[in-house]
Amino acid sequence: MIKTEQLTINNKQFTKTYSDAGFMVERDGVQYSEAIDQSEFGRTYTETDIPVEAEATTETDLTVSDTLEMLSEMGVDTDD
Repeated sequence: MIKTEQLTINNKQFTKTYSDAGFMVERDGVQYSEAIDQSEFGRTYTETDIPVEAEATTETDLTVSDTLEMLSEMGVDTDD
């Protein structure tokens, strides 16, 4: 089942979307192990039948600073 969590990073609201069964989630034909979007975008995802590889998640876990850097590179304003 698709699960969502609300996150606050630098006083901005984000929505984390993931599968509680360990499957990839998908939006617009692209699969993700989990997705973090600004809440205002209201993006929706579907659960696939593709399992998230256990070894891939340990190698790709991001810290908050990694996530903020990536969002900044995409042009998302993460400053207060």
